Amino acid sequence: MLRSVKIRDFRSFRELEVQGLARVNLLVGANNAGKTSILEALELLLLGAPWGLWRGPMRREETLSVAGEDERTTSRSEPDLSHLFFGHRFQGASFLLEGSGDLKRFVDCQVVEVGPEGLESGAQERLPSLESPSPGLAISFRSSLFPQQILIGLTPFGGLSFETRRRLLTPLPDTAPPANFLRPGGTDATRLSFLWDRIALTPEENYVVEALKIIEPEIERIAFLGDERRSRRAIFLKLAGSDLRLPLGSVGDGLKYLLALALNLIPARGGFLFVDEIDTGLHYSVMADMWRFVIEAAKRLDVQVFATTHSLDCVHALSWVWSKAPHLQQEVMLHRVERGRDHTVTFTMAELATASKNHIEVR
Repeated sequence: MLRSVKIRDFRSFRELEVQGLARVNLLVGANNAGKTSILEALELLLLGAPWGLWRGPMRREETLSVAGEDERTTSRSEPDLSHLFFGHRFQGASFLLEGSGDLKRFVDCQVVEVGPEGLESGAQERLPSLESPSPGLAISFRSSLFPQQILIGLTPFGGLSFETRRRLLTPLPDTAPPANFLRPGGTDATRLSFLWDRIALTPEENYVVEALKIIEPEIERIAFLGDERRSRRAIFLKLAGSDLRLPLGSVGDGLKYLLALALNLIPARGGFLFVDEIDTGLHYSVMADMWRFVIEAAKRLDVQVFATTHSLDCVHALSWVWSKAPHLQQEVMLHRVERGRDHTVTFTMAELATASKNHIEVR
């Protein structure tokens, strides 16, 4: 597990240190404080691969729309990586991510100027020819998993071409731990189907069903059915006392989100899970049970969880750890992110229980 992380010149952070990381970590703070940016920094740090650079920008739709060269070629969309650097600029920019604890990781990215001959062909794309005499830009990428410099050429527009992205999609070493990211509304059926296939016909199916029972206690089974050739399968539920196959979409978004949460958590065994707005679609009455499932599963599966929330109900629901499961107190930490501050403010479960009891705001 990671115990601390240092972030320098990444997105809105000039300098930030997050200490006291636990098994399950909840990030709180005002809008635009940088909670999601911390998740993205952690994801990139733990993936340690160059293709991790554009995952955040693609999720945020930080893209450039590039017109075709003539009327016969269509426009295309390119990830705009400038937003990963402090100040949203490339010139002279760099960022550094460092993690320490049971494992040590780093990612070092710098924007450099190179000519068309500055990049090797083959696994890396040559910079496109520029009409102007000025040099092109590339990102120098180094990490714990890829210590040798990788130069990633940017297009004249400052984006990443599809060809560059394709060539950089190298598989991670078998020893690299999984790192799943669940964003708000991240319940795409194709993605859920892929995750389901990883646990199908294993004992982990039962844990998924138990998670769904938090909202619908009558659920007995779940199945993904449909045309696999088109990678489109519908999700059905079997309820106690009924012979009907009930479509998941007919029982509400909260249940679908719990399914996504369980299917992202369970296959992350021995790795990491990042959840942006973990309270998405959940009523306050089920949040304590949601936390129970997440914390117990994370400990059982050796997964380190990082989540964000704006919800005070979601924060207060953690008080069950203090009152009902004191043996799990050391597994959870709350981190408050404040704009302009170079470190997060941490709260243990004991401190959080005291704050909740006395109606003290910790967000």
